[in-house]
Amino acid sequence: MQQIDIYDCYTRNAAGFSNVLQDLKFMTDTPKWHHQNDDRRRIIEGYDTKSWDLKTWFYVYMCHRVTGSGASFTRDHGYRNNAVQHWGHLRDIKDMQEHMAYTKGVGKPLFTSIGNQPPSPRKGVTCLDFMTNELEPLLDRLIDWLNQGVKKTHKQVVDYLNDYNIDQGHKRFNFVYAAFSYDLGDYHKDLVDDMSHGYFGNNAVRCMKVLSSGYTTDEFMDLLCERMGGAPRDNEDVMCDFVRFGQNYVPRSDDTFDHVPDNITNNSGWDSGWEQRQGRPTNSSVPLDEFMI
Repeated sequence: MQQIDIYDCYTRNAAGFSNVLQDLKFMTDTPKWHHQNDDRRRIIEGYDTKSWDLKTWFYVYMCHRVTGSGASFTRDHGYRNNAVQHWGHLRDIKDMQEHMAYTKGVGKPLFTSIGNQPPSPRKGVTCLDFMTNELEPLLDRLIDWLNQGVKKTHKQVVDYLNDYNIDQGHKRFNFVYAAFSYDLGDYHKDLVDDMSHGYFGNNAVRCMKVLSSGYTTDEFMDLLCERMGGAPRDNEDVMCDFVRFGQNYVPRSDDTFDHVPDNITNNSGWDSGWEQRQGRPTNSSVPLDEFMI
């Protein structure tokens, strides 16, 4: 846990895959400012998002999730292939759509698929098509619905959005819509019940099955919140990372963690029974002890 950065937080808004949203929200007051390098700080210093309206923010959240949240789990985690990080100086959704079209047109990547696979619209429709042609009117409908009656739960938000998908012939965007609903729980507690249950990822369910049995996912989450504190959306993210911890997972898509040997294990000696994923360093010539000196 001291070596791999993805295990370092217990709230989802502090996780690397939310870095861009926090940067855009808080600009130079972003909580990770003290971790940012000079190049990242120059980008953030150019942000001015104070005039963005609610739909613009919703559009940003959704595009960030559709394109993979910049996930890499290595040194550029939260930013890899991420167009949204460059939107802080744009005026509105039209500018954002034009930026995505330009980025694709010049051959720059728009998506990252490490850990967060892009969703699957119907045949003949790309994710870029969806974000450009369908997302804005969908968000108009969503905002109207959110403002009707009582606060909506995370599950209700996901179901509402997936109902649209099914009606339009798309597959369900379960991961994207769940992450988006949790973003609303982080930043728009006036519109959603931020302490409500949501839909859990496969790794979170795997974690629950190891920790206990005989509970539904919601019952077990209630127990976790009672004993650990936190919100369900936070604990869901922690449980997903716990599975990677039980696998002794070391990201190996580049040389970020080459100093971590391929036989590293957790110090407790706990054997999860899960497939181990330490991987082999691309450069195995640097012993861990030497690196840490």
